[in-house]
Amino acid sequence: MHPEDFLTLEEWHRLLAAAPTSRETALLWLMAGCGLRVSEVAALRVEHLDGAGGYLHVVNGKGGKQRTSILPKPVQDALDAHLQGRDSGYIFEGRDQGHISTRQIQRLLDEAAEKSGLQETRPGKVRHRKRITPHLLRHSFSRWSLDAGIDISYLQHQLGHFSLTTTAIYLQARPNHRRRAYESAGFDNLLSPH
Repeated sequence: MHPEDFLTLEEWHRLLAAAPTSRETALLWLMAGCGLRVSEVAALRVEHLDGAGGYLHVVNGKGGKQRTSILPKPVQDALDAHLQGRDSGYIFEGRDQGHISTRQIQRLLDEAAEKSGLQETRPGKVRHRKRITPHLLRHSFSRWSLDAGIDISYLQHQLGHFSLTTTAIYLQARPNHRRRAYESAGFDNLLSPH
């Protein structure tokens, strides 16, 4: 993975500041603050939140898997502002009592990214791709988690990856995480003659 495959924290703050309403702010926080997939965000219900415990329950994960994920306080605050006391139903309602579509989430993200000046189109082999996507926010969450010192097995569970190998791809992009692990383990002292 390359540096452009992630948002810097400065870019994240710019994107967050460009969110026009509490709904878009909550959408951004769930993807970049919890690492949820866009389909998981779309189908999330208020009943899946455990604000007191600091968790959310993903019941529609990839491959039909369920998991419990950490719900950081800034994400909970953004959800509280969006929900305004609502205690049931889809967090992001769509038409006909359904949930918002993943395409609509992408459109809302595009608008915020363009407003922030971060959106760019990249030529591809088959079609042009946008830089800021829901999956880029998930990648950024993973990188920030490792930068913060989160154990990779915890990150694996948070992301809902079946295999640790899938999660380990983020380590390739962050050699500083490995360096800090060796330093905190006292590896340099182990090698040095006493």
